[in-house]
Amino acid sequence: MAARRLAELEHALRAAGLAFDLVETDKRLGAHLLAERAVEHDYTQIIAVGGDGTLNEVVNGVLAGQTQSGRRVPVGIVPIGTGNDFIKALDGVKPNDFTGAATRIARGHTRAIDIGRIEVESEDVSLVCYFVNGLGMGMDAQVTVESDKLHYLSGPLVYYGGIAAAFFSYRAKPMRVRAEGIDVEQRLLFASIGNGRCQGGSFYMTPQATIDDGLLDICIVENMSLPRMLTALPLLTRGEHTALPQVTMARADRVEVSSAWPFPVATDGEVVTTSARRVIVTVEPGAIDLVS
Repeated sequence: MAARRLAELEHALRAAGLAFDLVETDKRLGAHLLAERAVEHDYTQIIAVGGDGTLNEVVNGVLAGQTQSGRRVPVGIVPIGTGNDFIKALDGVKPNDFTGAATRIARGHTRAIDIGRIEVESEDVSLVCYFVNGLGMGMDAQVTVESDKLHYLSGPLVYYGGIAAAFFSYRAKPMRVRAEGIDVEQRLLFASIGNGRCQGGSFYMTPQATIDDGLLDICIVENMSLPRMLTALPLLTRGEHTALPQVTMARADRVEVSSAWPFPVATDGEVVTTSARRVIVTVEPGAIDLVS
């Protein structure tokens, strides 16, 4: 975090009468490890300062710490990242609003929210991890892969640059998606699962999703031509794609996605693998207490 933003945040926290330890990290999984240790050291709240990727690491770290200690520790967020997709499911939470965030933290109100659990089997790794906002499999995950290469861009340009690159680098693969009430097996652009409503900076993949209903929302998009994709893209920014004949929407507490061809997977804007063969997604109802 830039020194100026850090000073603004510290001022807002002190003005709200909060005692705090502010710890920075600049390495992958650094926030995960810090959050896990904070649970073990009896902190009463753990606050993620950043975007969806930072929140993802903090939530995974808190869940790991809770498993070890048996303590539930509330998680809060000060949203200042690139995407800030998760907060679009929260009323009154705005990016870069340090005063509002400090007020929420000082007030200490919490609500139990759901978390998505994923089991990934791929060519190079088998793992279990969690997501708080969304999971992409296929072209939407490829957008994240491509965005990670665009170090010379910032803000929304990162996502749009990633989309442009993914249009040319990704080819729809035969995939099978199974959940309660659906069994889709054909060439798909992507299968996206949302706990929150928005992914990729401005795309409302699952516009009706609720973070505390005990269910995950599913958006499955069949293969389509490039001109048709370009026509459909603006609909995603408004959540108006759900009626398209190439789109299947569903809700479930368990989803399985598989393919004979390796496909990319990304959670909360972070690449998990580029070579998944099978992904099992389940919901963990009320697994995290969110400072609200």
